[in-house]
Amino acid sequence: MNPLKPTDFAKSKTSYRKLFVFQKAEAIYDLTYHFLQGHIAKSDRTYDQMLQAARSGKQNIVEGRSDAASSAEMEIKLFGVARGSLHELLNDYEDYMRTRKIPFWNAENPRYNRLLIFCREHNATDNYTSLVGRMSDEEYCNLMLTLIHQTISMLDRMIEKVKADFLLNGGIKEQMYRARTNSRGYHS
Repeated sequence: MNPLKPTDFAKSKTSYRKLFVFQKAEAIYDLTYHFLQGHIAKSDRTYDQMLQAARSGKQNIVEGRSDAASSAEMEIKLFGVARGSLHELLNDYEDYMRTRKIPFWNAENPRYNRLLIFCREHNATDNYTSLVGRMSDEEYCNLMLTLIHQTISMLDRMIEKVKADFLLNGGIKEQMYRARTNSRGYHS
């Protein structure tokens, strides 16, 4: 068995910017910022709550991925925080819709499946910016619900993937120990 090189453990993972889940979370933040400008007064506590929940959803993905090479536990924790923030934001959009009697789209709505597919195939803010200026509140809010649900689902899968990788490869201490013992020619 060849000794492991120092670079064989604690490798950096893919940049957060390349993750579709980050791109979608960034779009959620940008679109929420845009939504708030025209719909919620800055003096309303909901404005700050929604903006911070959207920001937290995005920023915790950044931090989780940045810490991933040295701590699966921290990556899982921060992805979980991102997920929780997005659930909070989802509930704020649902409150907005419910209190204004804006319809929630489901499979019975002919536009629902097209929206699901469009959101599934598009992650970046640029894919949505040309559309949002023409959208009604009903369209905008249902877009946001769809994006948030999809991003939460993506985070769930990311968390499961990190857990599986941890079970397969161990944590940083185990990887460091294996690399050190292999580099010394010890085989256990």
